Amino acid sequence: MDLELVDWIKVSHLQSLGIPKEVFFTFVIILGIMGCYFIFRPITFILLSIKSERLLNYLISGLSFIVIFFVIVLFVGKVELLTYQLFKVSLQAIAIFGLLLCVVHLIKAVWIRKKKV
Repeated sequence: MDLELVDWIKVSHLQSLGIPKEVFFTFVIILGIMGCYFIFRPITFILLSIKSERLLNYLISGLSFIVIFFVIVLFVGKVELLTYQLFKVSLQAIAIFGLLLCVVHLIKAVWIRKKKV
């Protein structure tokens, strides 16, 4: 890992205190995961309260795809330019799929309101 990315942390000072950089980065990642959990927890409750199962399914399937993608990259062991390009295209495809779900949901909502009137 490139230490210039985290130059403001002074990893060398932590190493002199007996804290390996792997332990430090593991701690930072765990804090990031906890932060994401506490940020997304209210969003999940809101989605469940408004009965938006489709959006919740979309979020979980997108996250699952990203995790599976990284697990495959981890097992292959080679991170090349193609890997970054595939990841970029994957994120774009997930975004397009989400937009399509929104459009379909809006069309259905308009159609149902139109039938009621």
